[in-house]
Amino acid sequence: MEKSQTGLAPSNDTPAENRRKVAAGQGVVMVIGGIAVGAFILYAIIMMYGIFYSQ
Repeated sequence: MEKSQTGLAPSNDTPAENRRKVAAGQGVVMVIGGIAVGAFILYAIIMMYGIFYSQ
């Protein structure tokens, strides 16, 4: 019985495909980061509103 090797195989993508995939990955990160920043700003505004108008 032969043992198969485990691990990742080398990519067969061309350099152009690799650049496209890297750009797409960075775009996804930017979108998620933008949503996170927007959610934090909304949270901060709500907290400030609650603090200033609770008295």
